[in-house]
Amino acid sequence: MKDLEVRALFGRCRHHVDPVAYQQEILSAVVDVTDQVKRPERGYVIAADGSNYEASVSDGFPSARMGLLKIGQVWIDTKAYHKIDPRSGGDPDPIVIAKLEKEKNTYSVPLTGAGIYLDNEGPRESFRRSTFEAFRSSRFELLDEGLDKTLVDLLEISGETRLKDGKRHVVVPSNRRCPITGELLGVDVFIPEDIGFAVSPRAGNRPLFLTDVLRLSEAFAEEGSNQQAYTRAMNVLEHLILAHTIMRLDASEHTRAILDGAVFLVDGPLGIFGEPARLHRPIMRMLHGVRERSVGTPPLIMGVTKSGRVVDHGKLIQPMLLEHFPKGRTLLLPMSDPYRYRYVDLGAKDADSNFGNDTHYGQAFLVRSANDRIFELNLAYPFPVKATGFQDRKVELSYYQDDIGRAIGVLELFETELYADANIVQHLAHRCASISHRPAGRTLDMFVRSIIGI
Repeated sequence: MKDLEVRALFGRCRHHVDPVAYQQEILSAVVDVTDQVKRPERGYVIAADGSNYEASVSDGFPSARMGLLKIGQVWIDTKAYHKIDPRSGGDPDPIVIAKLEKEKNTYSVPLTGAGIYLDNEGPRESFRRSTFEAFRSSRFELLDEGLDKTLVDLLEISGETRLKDGKRHVVVPSNRRCPITGELLGVDVFIPEDIGFAVSPRAGNRPLFLTDVLRLSEAFAEEGSNQQAYTRAMNVLEHLILAHTIMRLDASEHTRAILDGAVFLVDGPLGIFGEPARLHRPIMRMLHGVRERSVGTPPLIMGVTKSGRVVDHGKLIQPMLLEHFPKGRTLLLPMSDPYRYRYVDLGAKDADSNFGNDTHYGQAFLVRSANDRIFELNLAYPFPVKATGFQDRKVELSYYQDDIGRAIGVLELFETELYADANIVQHLAHRCASISHRPAGRTLDMFVRSIIGI
C-alpha cells in the first residue's frame, strides 16, 4: 500500500462499469417462465457423464502411459421416483431407492498412450487401433448393434457413405491427410463397414480404420501426457453414446415407445469439440428426425452446465434479478449471440457470427430457478440444419414449444440440497463415471504396471 509505483499505476487506471447503463437492456432480455414449468409424471430420465485417467506405466523418460476412460449412464423411472420423493407425497423407501440406483450402464474404455506398443505397432498406430477396437467392442452393444454401427449411421446422414457390392462403405475423401504419414491421401478411400478398415494408399499395407474419421490421433503425443487426446475421446464418446441409445431405441416401433416422454440429460453443453466436432451436424439432424417421428411426447435432449462463463455471468446479475423479480419465480434468459458477445464472451468477435456454428447442436439459456439457483441449460435445436436466419431463430422461444418448461421441471423435480447447483440424476451419473485420482488413480497405476510391465 505504501509502494509508490503500485499507487501510481492504480492512479492511472479507470473503470467504465456502470451497472445502471446496462441494467434495462439485461432485464428486458429476461423472461419469467414460472407458469410454463411442468414436472414430468412419467417416462425415463437418462443421464450420462464421463471421466478419464492417464495411468503411468513408467515414471521416467521415455513416457509409458495408458488412458482409461469411464462413461456412466443412469436410467431413472420418473413414475417410480415420485413414489420416494417426499415433495410428491412419496416415502423415501431405501429398497426402492437402491433399486433405482442399480439402473445404470458403465462403459470402461482402455486407450493406449505414449510409449505403448500394441501388437508391436508404434504408439500412434497403437492408439488408433485401440480406439477402433473400443468402438467395435461388445461393451457398447444395444439391441444387438454396436457403437461402430451408430458412427456409420451418422456418417451416412452426412453423406459420407457409399454402397459398393451391396455393402456400406465409409468414404474418406482424397483431400484428407493420411493419419499414418500426414500426406494427402490423393484418392478416395472406401472403408467397408463390416471389416472396419482399408489399406492406406500412402502407407503401404498399413490400415486406415473406420474411427480415423474422428481424427483423434491428431491430438496424440508420442512423448508425455495425452490428456488432450483422452479428453477429446471422452467428449465424443459421451455424445455418441447418447446418439447410440436414441438411434437404437428409435429403430423399431417396439422400442420406440421407450422414447415417449423420455429425457436425455448430458453434463455440459450439447456440443462436440476438437477434431470430431463435425459430428454435431448429423447428430442435430438425427435428433430432429427422431422427434418428428415420435408418437406421444417427443424425447427431450438437454445439457446442464453448472460452471463456466454463462453461469458466472448469471451469478453477477443475480442481485439485479432478485431486486426486480420476486423470489420463487423461475427466470429464463436466452443466450442470443448479440447478448453473449456484449456481456459474456467479450472480445474481438464478429457479431454476425453464429456462436457454436462448428460445434454445438443445442442452444444455451441462462436459468434462475425458483430456489434462486443459477445454471446454464442447453436444449437441442428444434431444426434439422443451421439454415439462413438460424442465429435469430435459435433463440425464438416459440420454436421450443414445451421443451423449456419440461427441462426446468426435470431439474426442479430432481433438485438436491446436497450439491450446489446440481441435481440427483447428474450426481448419480457422475458417481457412476468418476475416477478419483486418489486412491482409485494410484490403484490403476499399479494395475496397469502389474499387467504391462516395463
